[in-house]
Amino acid sequence: MVDLYSTALISISIVVAGIIALKTRISSSIFEVIIGILIANVLGVGLAPWLDFLGTFGGLILTFLAGAEVEFVLLRSRAKESFSIGFLAFLAPLLGVFLFLSLVTGWSLQAKLSASLALTTTSVAVVYAVLTEYDLIKGSIAKTIIASTFVNDILTLIGINLVAPSFDIITIVFVGLLLLLVYLVPRLLGTVVKAYGGRSVEIEFRLVLASLLGVSFFADEAKLHAVFGAFILGLIFANSIQQHQQVLSKLRTVTFGLLAPAFFVKAGMLISLAAVSSSLLLVVGVLIAKLVSKFIGTYWLCRKWIPQAPMFSTMLFSTGLTVGTITATLGRDLGFLDSAQFTITVVAVILSAIVPTLISKRFVPTSK
Repeated sequence: MVDLYSTALISISIVVAGIIALKTRISSSIFEVIIGILIANVLGVGLAPWLDFLGTFGGLILTFLAGAEVEFVLLRSRAKESFSIGFLAFLAPLLGVFLFLSLVTGWSLQAKLSASLALTTTSVAVVYAVLTEYDLIKGSIAKTIIASTFVNDILTLIGINLVAPSFDIITIVFVGLLLLLVYLVPRLLGTVVKAYGGRSVEIEFRLVLASLLGVSFFADEAKLHAVFGAFILGLIFANSIQQHQQVLSKLRTVTFGLLAPAFFVKAGMLISLAAVSSSLLLVVGVLIAKLVSKFIGTYWLCRKWIPQAPMFSTMLFSTGLTVGTITATLGRDLGFLDSAQFTITVVAVILSAIVPTLISKRFVPTSK
């Protein structure tokens, strides 16, 4: 039987988090994680099965959207800049955080790699929000930053799947399926939208969700992890689904209205305040390691290719939230991170969404 107390409490809290986010112009994901922390650590509410399922589904669909939102035309037009900046925005914090953790902790190799990967990300959501807030979203600065962000997050999601590779014959079959889907998806989605689009039954929407769950399951069976399958499927869908904005709009509505909040509340409920208080210096150290290494890795490239706003751009590349939380959660689910390590990693990820954003406000460019 569903626990109506926890259901009502979480539902009301999610609404409040959204209102606070709109008032403060800060990503609602941050407040949803905080809600999860308070509900679990202060009110003592446990993680209910319904929230566990919605949170897992939310992580998959967020990863799918991260792939589906990639603009390949933009990547091609900014190939040299985006791949150079995006690669170093990924590699520098991977090495920096890993080195820091190696020096000050006794974590296992897989734990250090998982935490480091979670802190390599650049938050697409935060980047979009800041660029939109300062009316920069349509300028050349925004195009380079967003394209580089796509590259950064693609590398992160690929990286977490290589922490403990375990391939077999099913892996080969799965890769073959993905290659087939590259050919089939644009034609299938176009046919379904043309034949059944705009109906109350929402066949095209059901097709996307069924494809997501099917490929995620197959990816898991193929030892590539469900989030990898979700992300690659998003990339395969990207060009075709962007031509059908009504489908993409419905996906965003369901995701950010229900599934994404469930994912972030669940992540918050897995965080231990006791672990945070006992490891506060380590959290701060990990955050500083990310910010310093991101600065070292990207600032000189930003001066070269984004001369109007090198410091502003560097700070945006230092943000992290959704993909970082997904990566840390996957590390926890795979047994690479224990509860305390997961807590330290996610809290550092959340702080990396806040601190660089506040610093960036001092360096907003006057030209686009």
